[in-house]
Amino acid sequence: AKLPKQVEIWSIAVFRELAIAEGLVHGIAPAQVHFHEVGALDAIVDIVCTCAGLAYLGVEQTYCSPLPAGGGYVHCDHGMMPVPAPATLKLWENHAVTIFDNGIRKELVTPTGAAIAVTLSESFGEVPLMTIKKVGLGAGSQELEIPNILRLWLGSSKKKA
Repeated sequence: AKLPKQVEIWSIAVFRELAIAEGLVHGIAPAQVHFHEVGALDAIVDIVCTCAGLAYLGVEQTYCSPLPAGGGYVHCDHGMMPVPAPATLKLWENHAVTIFDNGIRKELVTPTGAAIAVTLSESFGEVPLMTIKKVGLGAGSQELEIPNILRLWLGSSKKKA
């Protein structure tokens, strides 16, 4: 696709991280990874559109809150897998991601979501010192015990005095 250069760079980097994690999980080189479920059109759209949206908004740095571990099992091409899925867990391990248990026993972070977060985020944890300019919300379709939303805070950094 004829994408802006930054969108292409970020998108390829996300897929590279995903290939590394999947390769480690399956004991193969990243170049040998076959993106079955992850290569589906929705994952490509998720990755490329996230990168395009961040570029469109002029985002220079991203920070991510700790991620919910989830739990239970999920059905995928490999059969029933524990949650977090092995590739998600490997991405978190590779990038020392801060996670927490909110008690919900469902998949709350997919391998695609984890790859986006670890590739594009500077760090996971506390909110950096900033002035909020805009807030965006996105709602998931899964019914959960808590609001199923993703929030994006756009702001400018503030230097500590």
